[in-house]
Amino acid sequence: MVLIKEQLQLIAENPLAGKATNFSDTREAAMGNFSIYYKLKGTEIIITAFWDNRQSPEKLWEMVLA
Repeated sequence: MVLIKEQLQLIAENPLAGKATNFSDTREAAMGNFSIYYKLKGTEIIITAFWDNRQSPEKLWEMVLA
Protein backbone atom coordinates (compact mmCIF):
# COMPACT_ATOMS: atom_id res chain seq x y z
CA MET A 1 0.00 0.00 0.00
CA VAL A 2 2.89 2.37 0.75
CA LEU A 3 4.32 1.82 -2.72
CA ILE A 4 0.98 2.82 -4.28
CA LYS A 5 0.81 5.99 -2.19
CA GLU A 6 4.39 6.87 -3.14
CA GLN A 7 3.67 6.29 -6.83
CA LEU A 8 0.52 8.41 -6.67
CA GLN A 9 2.50 11.19 -4.96
CA LEU A 10 5.14 11.01 -7.72
CA ILE A 11 2.42 11.26 -10.38
CA ALA A 12 0.85 14.23 -8.56
CA GLU A 13 4.19 16.04 -8.36
CA ASN A 14 5.28 15.22 -11.91
CA PRO A 15 2.33 14.08 -14.09
CA LEU A 16 4.51 13.61 -17.19
CA ALA A 17 6.80 11.16 -15.38
CA GLY A 18 4.69 8.22 -16.56
CA LYS A 19 5.38 6.60 -19.91
CA ALA A 20 3.10 7.56 -22.81
CA THR A 21 0.94 4.66 -24.06
CA ASN A 22 -0.93 3.72 -27.23
CA PHE A 23 -4.18 4.63 -25.45
CA SER A 24 -5.51 8.13 -26.15
CA ASP A 25 -4.05 10.67 -23.68
CA THR A 26 -3.08 7.90 -21.26
CA ARG A 27 0.18 7.48 -19.36
CA GLU A 28 1.51 4.46 -17.43
CA ALA A 29 3.39 4.42 -14.13
CA ALA A 30 4.91 0.97 -13.56
CA MET A 31 5.40 -0.52 -10.08
CA GLY A 32 6.90 -3.99 -10.49
CA ASN A 33 4.03 -6.38 -11.24
CA PHE A 34 1.50 -3.55 -11.35
CA SER A 35 0.89 -0.40 -13.38
CA ILE A 36 -1.27 2.65 -12.83
CA TYR A 37 -2.83 4.07 -16.00
CA TYR A 38 -3.93 7.67 -15.85
CA LYS A 39 -5.05 10.62 -17.97
CA LEU A 40 -4.29 14.31 -17.58
CA LYS A 41 -7.32 16.57 -17.97
CA GLY A 42 -6.33 20.17 -17.30
CA THR A 43 -5.23 20.28 -13.67
CA GLU A 44 -6.81 16.89 -12.87
CA ILE A 45 -5.19 13.47 -12.91
CA ILE A 46 -7.72 10.71 -13.56
CA ILE A 47 -6.72 7.15 -12.65
CA THR A 48 -8.25 4.92 -15.34
CA ALA A 49 -6.83 1.53 -14.37
CA PHE A 50 -4.76 -0.27 -11.77
CA TRP A 51 -3.38 -3.22 -13.72
CA ASP A 52 -1.69 -6.48 -12.73
CA ASN A 53 0.98 -6.85 -15.42
CA ARG A 54 0.96 -10.63 -15.02
CA GLN A 55 -2.40 -10.71 -16.82
CA SER A 56 -2.82 -11.04 -20.55
CA PRO A 57 -2.50 -7.63 -22.30
CA GLU A 58 -5.57 -8.56 -24.36
CA LYS A 59 -7.66 -8.32 -21.18
CA LEU A 60 -6.54 -4.71 -20.79
CA TRP A 61 -7.61 -3.94 -24.37
CA GLU A 62 -10.99 -5.57 -23.71
CA MET A 63 -11.45 -3.41 -20.62
CA VAL A 64 -10.48 -0.21 -22.45
CA LEU A 65 -12.68 -0.91 -25.46
CA ALA A 66 -15.73 -1.92 -23.38
